Amino acid sequence: VPGSSFNPSLPVCAQIWPVLSETLNKHSADNRIVERCCRCLRFAVRCVGKGSAALLQPLVTQMVNVYRAHQHSCFLYLGSILVDEYGMEEGCRQGLLDMLQALCIPTFQLLEQPNGLQNHPDTVDDLFRLAARFIQRSPVTLLRSQVMIPILQWAIAATTLDHRDANCSVMKFLRDLIHTGVANDHEEDFEMRKELISQVMNQLGQQLVNQLLHTCCFCLPPYTLPDVAEVLWEIMQIDRPTFCRWLENSLKGLPKETTGGAIQVTHKQLTDFHKQVTSAEECKQVCWALRDFTR
Repeated sequence: VPGSSFNPSLPVCAQIWPVLSETLNKHSADNRIVERCCRCLRFAVRCVGKGSAALLQPLVTQMVNVYRAHQHSCFLYLGSILVDEYGMEEGCRQGLLDMLQALCIPTFQLLEQPNGLQNHPDTVDDLFRLAARFIQRSPVTLLRSQVMIPILQWAIAATTLDHRDANCSVMKFLRDLIHTGVANDHEEDFEMRKELISQVMNQLGQQLVNQLLHTCCFCLPPYTLPDVAEVLWEIMQIDRPTFCRWLENSLKGLPKETTGGAIQVTHKQLTDFHKQVTSAEECKQVCWALRDFTR
């Protein structure tokens, strides 16, 4: 339906919302039922688009209330759909940020439990899909928020998670986050984005590079290396000299010997790898260097 026309599905959505709302309240502990309700709401939001704005406030309120009691990751996924649809609407941005911050509190508590990341890969997947949507639709809103640093700290921790979908979402979030400070797309907020990303990287850049290198060497299978290479490449585009220093520090921190005393990596291998990565002119060259180094 063209944007200027009346959408015939709008009254249908308005009629089914009370039923879905009551179902979510009544069966809030049942993951299967909640997931089906979220799927229905996802299709409704996609179908009606901007026309479902009137449902946004009650929907977000209910999502947050149910999620506080029962951490069904489908609410995070539904949140990413809402950000995708409304994130570029000036009047919706603060409400969506409030939603994200409210959803993050129980999510972080869940992930803080022993083996939280390993036990909840779906939550990791959906959390960073939601965060990536925010970076795509309204980067400055997220970058200025109090939740930005905690989200990035969890992303750094989650890079070690050997779960294909979850790790892919984490790496995509990291890549998109850093790229927003690199891509001069002639948007008027580019200089602000660049400055905000610079502040974030000054705070956590070294930690991120340390973790990515550790992850490649000790945690993840080879098929993930292209994703890691893309993140390292984006970091290098922001400030190559600073990245060179961070990478050198990270390499110095790697164990040079196994517990049995065998040599794991030679000084020449370290210096060759540093040179290959920092002189790379394309992302694929970073990936090749990682492949050779982690064999």
